[in-house]
Amino acid sequence: MAEERVVGNYVFEADFSLRDVSGTVVELSELQKDIEATLGLKCNEKPIHVRLFRNRWSYSNYVRNEVPEGVGRPALFVAGADAGRVYAYRRLDFEVDLRHETTHALLHNALPYVPLWLDEGMAEYFERAVNRRFDGSPHRRSLQWAIRFGWQPNLAALEAKTTLAEMDGDAYRDAWGWVHFMLHGPPEAREALEEFLATIPTGREPEALSVSLQRRIPDLEQRIIQHLR
Repeated sequence: MAEERVVGNYVFEADFSLRDVSGTVVELSELQKDIEATLGLKCNEKPIHVRLFRNRWSYSNYVRNEVPEGVGRPALFVAGADAGRVYAYRRLDFEVDLRHETTHALLHNALPYVPLWLDEGMAEYFERAVNRRFDGSPHRRSLQWAIRFGWQPNLAALEAKTTLAEMDGDAYRDAWGWVHFMLHGPPEAREALEEFLATIPTGREPEALSVSLQRRIPDLEQRIIQHLR
């Protein structure tokens, strides 16, 4: 690799000069503080190795040898006992890719586990720049159109998904929608999320959010549709 730099818990490695992406390096350093403040979490000090590639060819060659299950994906997060690892190459959505995969790494530093749908929903939310998180995701317009054609929220169906193969485009969209609702919707929704996240480190199994939200918000389906519309 051409350059290596340590910034806090991050170990950046790139096959190009990191000066070319200095703003992105700074932004990722701030992402941890942002996630901790937004979700009431505290990340541990386990390092996050961020390996950056100048193009798709160099990235694909590396991934094919080191993480073959990731072939075909533009960016990756790989959990590890010693460190989390993020891989990405420079393309049009490079910064979005990095924020998405680094969100996974930070969540897994803060929590012993994260349910798949919530892990992906959080990553979809935090992948946008700070000033674009509320209304800058393409999922917002997609859900608004889906609602016009009769979309009905089904959090229990998302909770039942356990593999990435089950997470199609609609599932990512819907996971984003539920995260957006819990962070920007009624206070009861945020309370349910905060309780869920706070329970995970205790070793007790948290109440499913589909159950907790319904208990707190009896007209849940109408409220989330109203929020997303």
